[in-house]
Amino acid sequence: MKKIFLMLLLLITAAAVFAKEVKIDLKNAVIVRPNKAYDYLASDFQKHLELIGGGKVPIVFTKQVPAGKYAFYVGIAPKGAKQDYKGEEGRYLVTDKAAYFYGDTFRYLGASHAVYTFLEEALDVKWPHVDDIIAVKRNPVIVSKLEGSFVPVLNIRGIRGQGIWNRRMRMGSHNPPQYGHAFTKWWNRFGKTHPEYFALNYGKRYPTQLGRNSNDVAQALAPGITEAIALCVSNEKVWDQIIADWKKAGMPEYINLCENDAPDQLSCHCENCMKLDVLTEEQKKDWLHALADRYIYFAKGVLAKAKKYRKDAKISMYAYNASQDAPRREKLPEDIVIGIVPTNFTMPSLVEYVSSWKNVGLKHFFYRPNRHYYYNMLSFPAGFHKHFFDVMQFMYKQGSIGFDYDSHKNINPTIQISDYLIAKGMQDPSKSYEYWMNDFLKAYGNAGKDVGKYFEYWRTQVWEKRIEKNINKITDVGICFNYTRGLVWLLKDYYKESDFVTAGNCLEEALKAKGITEDQKKLVQKLIDFNEHSRLMYNAIVKKTDNDSIALLKFRQKHGMKILDETEQYYGDVCGLKRVQDLAEFVPPFKETALFWRFKLDPKDVGVKENWFKDGRKILKWKDVMATNKNWENPYGHYKAISKEIRALTKNYDGIAWYATNITIPADWFGKRNIYLYFGAVDESCTVYVNGEKVHYRPYVNRDDWTTPFTVDITRFVKGNARTPQIIIVRVEDKAGAGGIWKRVWLVSKMKQ
Repeated sequence: MKKIFLMLLLLITAAAVFAKEVKIDLKNAVIVRPNKAYDYLASDFQKHLELIGGGKVPIVFTKQVPAGKYAFYVGIAPKGAKQDYKGEEGRYLVTDKAAYFYGDTFRYLGASHAVYTFLEEALDVKWPHVDDIIAVKRNPVIVSKLEGSFVPVLNIRGIRGQGIWNRRMRMGSHNPPQYGHAFTKWWNRFGKTHPEYFALNYGKRYPTQLGRNSNDVAQALAPGITEAIALCVSNEKVWDQIIADWKKAGMPEYINLCENDAPDQLSCHCENCMKLDVLTEEQKKDWLHALADRYIYFAKGVLAKAKKYRKDAKISMYAYNASQDAPRREKLPEDIVIGIVPTNFTMPSLVEYVSSWKNVGLKHFFYRPNRHYYYNMLSFPAGFHKHFFDVMQFMYKQGSIGFDYDSHKNINPTIQISDYLIAKGMQDPSKSYEYWMNDFLKAYGNAGKDVGKYFEYWRTQVWEKRIEKNINKITDVGICFNYTRGLVWLLKDYYKESDFVTAGNCLEEALKAKGITEDQKKLVQKLIDFNEHSRLMYNAIVKKTDNDSIALLKFRQKHGMKILDETEQYYGDVCGLKRVQDLAEFVPPFKETALFWRFKLDPKDVGVKENWFKDGRKILKWKDVMATNKNWENPYGHYKAISKEIRALTKNYDGIAWYATNITIPADWFGKRNIYLYFGAVDESCTVYVNGEKVHYRPYVNRDDWTTPFTVDITRFVKGNARTPQIIIVRVEDKAGAGGIWKRVWLVSKMKQ
């Protein structure tokens, strides 16, 4: 009887598999999960089925399935299914009574991969961007792809910071080497008892910052500093401590030796560590990326100790910061897996880089491009989607076991396409760029052809013709490998306003495509809005007019965007949005006064008695100047106009000093506008004089007065005409702290009523 039952079950299963299609009424369905661990997956599955069928499919536990309901079993295999799963393998099976989504239970990834493979393969769902789901609305649904599976080729597949989109795109890992900065807690554990474990810098072994040979207690205990402290890797006591920790953890296969996130120059300067280095004369100046020999020596030493306890023990480590470039002396044994973290993303450089590591024995590696993040911070059409796809495929063909990309959740859909192509390439790296590009464009339906033209314009006309060959130059300008910052600062050299118009025309055509759904129209409109935002941002940066900044500000306000996007902290106020926000009560244009004003100290407070403010021509001949965007105690070091003598005098100066400059008033302001000086901030109190007359006294009353802006009406003190210099003099009194005019001064106006 038991054999007959099994035969019938197999026949039913076979009939389901070989059936041409199954019709499912989503209004008569339930989602079934075995326990709460599957709630996140069941909820997202429910969200997708609701978008398709128009109503919520209830979620129940196994014993709560109502009779007569079609059941979507999430995390539950059909009876008799083989359980011989490969790493992360997910399978789905659709019958006329139920559908099953099951597989490898590690982190529940098998069922997850099965659900999203089913949604994509059988129900034509697409996830083109992080926050978008494109699904064809219908009920019942006709399923003709009745079984499927996903078995990842790569051990590691990840794009950081993309939330549930990563799950939908089948990101995950199996049998990965253990990696990530391994010693971030060591200072808290051993700083007091074993300072010899840590790097020697500035003659001491304690957390420090580059360029600082001393730190107070607060700095030394700051988590960002303590977690980044490097080790003394030549010290065998460090090796022994690592082995002791490893044994205590049960001796897993991998020992993580990824160094902390310390600058190259803060690697250990002790004699024994430095003996391990093989450096050119140029590299001896800053050690940039050149210390792999010491770190490979360290890894081999720890590995040798580990092999005494577990013969198949392996080491994982980064080729990052100080250890980025391949060693010159040391060779890699089989049992070291390297996470390569290059800073140069040109293809010739990457080819040379991988080759250099292979020449010293590299066989097992994964690709961890954390400064890829800087590319993903761009607020303009990028065009680099094929470039990074090609890089991914190159690394795969070179033997990479996986990928761990840093990224940034950006509103930029031309960067999200890059992430999409990389994610799909990780799903199946054997398929071509053209294949996955067409796959992406399916989300746009009949609009896909014109949307493709939009993306290809930025790739072929901007990235490939203008930017790609200049990546290194742009990155150098951006400082600290920040490509995006460099590109924004050089924007006019690589983009034109006409680019946004030409590419935007493709999107207007896409919006006219016949047969596209409302969701697809919204997807195209998102691109149109992004393109227009990019054009406005381009104008604000390149043209630098107040009206262009205001136009960008209004666009962001209208579309509910952040007024000051967090990525722009890396560029400075290049769009002028902070400026137009601060000066919102005034009428454009806003005139910034000179950066450097004439400057004189008044330690004996004789300036008022001697009427310094009366003779503007004389005061403007003072030999010294001071910047008005930084306090007088700490003006920026690269300002050559500020003399060494005045820097020395103001270094710890508390007292009185005078600033002076001259300005001219635009001709069309006379008689039509009230005229003001807007001071960004003055530390602490000050008196303002215009053309020899005392105009305003700003006392220091409240604790934050030194940080807040204030306005001075100078309308009735202005003389002459547009050619007449108006002499502005400010007496500043500082009793403690930094002192001075430390935020810029603006000439602004309001229309007379």
